[in-house]
Amino acid sequence: MLPRSCRPHAALPVNSPHAFVYCLCVNATVFGTFAAWSSDARGDTAPLDGQWTMSAVAETFSVQDWSEPCGPRPISGTLLPGGPVVLTSDGGELTIAGQARTLRSNGCLDALPTLAPWSHTHDSRSWRTRCVTPANDPRHAVMNTAFFLAPGDDSISIAETGRYAFMIDRARCVADVTRSASMSRVTANPASTATPVAAPVTILPPPQPAAKTPGLPPHTCDVIGPPARLEVSPSRKLLRPGETFAFRAVVVDEHGCSTATPIAWAVGSIAFADGQPREVRALIDGTGRLTLPIADFGNASFDVMATAAGRTARASVRVASAADYQAMLAESGLDPNGENSEASVADLATSTIGASGARVAEGVRRREWFVAVIGTLAVALGIIALVGVRRSRRARDLERAAAERHSQRVAEYERQKREQEEQHAAQLRAHRASVAVAQQQAYAAAARGLPTPGVSGFAVPAVPRGKVCPTCGARFEGTDTFCGKDGSQLVPLN
Repeated sequence: MLPRSCRPHAALPVNSPHAFVYCLCVNATVFGTFAAWSSDARGDTAPLDGQWTMSAVAETFSVQDWSEPCGPRPISGTLLPGGPVVLTSDGGELTIAGQARTLRSNGCLDALPTLAPWSHTHDSRSWRTRCVTPANDPRHAVMNTAFFLAPGDDSISIAETGRYAFMIDRARCVADVTRSASMSRVTANPASTATPVAAPVTILPPPQPAAKTPGLPPHTCDVIGPPARLEVSPSRKLLRPGETFAFRAVVVDEHGCSTATPIAWAVGSIAFADGQPREVRALIDGTGRLTLPIADFGNASFDVMATAAGRTARASVRVASAADYQAMLAESGLDPNGENSEASVADLATSTIGASGARVAEGVRRREWFVAVIGTLAVALGIIALVGVRRSRRARDLERAAAERHSQRVAEYERQKREQEEQHAAQLRAHRASVAVAQQQAYAAAARGLPTPGVSGFAVPAVPRGKVCPTCGARFEGTDTFCGKDGSQLVPLN
């Protein structure tokens, strides 16, 4: 494993021959720098290592092209808070370690995960770096960062300018940004007349690789990727008043390799079981070590917050008195140490502006596919509905035509039936008339004593003779003239 001074760029494999040559060059640069510092001790410049105070990093956005699909417009404000920092020199480069983040003179202020240094130059009083995103990244960003050492070596000015440009739902989103900050030395390091001795090289242990995934080749941590998630463990902890406990936190890349992303710790608001406020407070240092007050701090609960790259992971803490500790431990489901094995995780993939562009673009592509599928289904359903409407209309037309044909056939049948009935009635009337005429002729012939031949097969009966009483209807044969019952005059039977 190479010394840390030989690995200023994550893109260079650690164990490669190029890295070894690069290490020699860096060490030569370091010795050259020490020699320069030796000459500075004679009156030119003073070493920069030591305590400094850094102002807040202010950022100002100038929106060039922005519409509703781009989301909320970027707002000018503060990128990083100000405060005390520690400046160290390594291979001619500066490392500025603060509570929020660690800045480097060969990098940019923007923490976009895919933003990487593309070119870098420096001399004894200035450091310039250009950072760009990969060509296949939909979040196109370009940053130019510069550190300038002022005359007197007691102040450093920092400036960064850049542009974000990406597409969302066919909308072009472009915004320019300008960031600035300044640093001032807290205590000046007096010039030494002796030749500085190079600091011992510390061999750092390699980051632990992520667990192997079945079916995939093993991944080594020779090249550390951008921060992907923040893990804080344990996620739950039970303590007694006056106890001290060190929480563990790490920022890893997508393969589980630990990164050098700084982590800031804080304690959330404290709630007591009785609901009464307290003046006592829990304290936590920069390493995650929590210290609880001894007095008046029982039956309390709060969160321990670890923040990295703008995202926060929380661990839950409960404080039980010595008398209630065992009972609460049994009810909590924690292990005998009063903690659980699970970690609280925060995703760091969308911590800065434009960082969600890839996910947004992927979401846009998925939405486009979804809209295309829904549109295809809608068109298919429309075609089916149109065919159904046409078939229904044709069926109605066929049904209407069949009904009309049936009506015409029924009307024709009724007409023919009426005609047949009328013809039959006319024939029957004619027949009856002819029969009546024949009967009258037969009766007349019989009355005259003529023979009565049949008419149309109908035999005319013989006309009866005699007289009948018109009152009682009694018949009389012979020559009687009056009825013997009532004395009425008889009339001929016919």
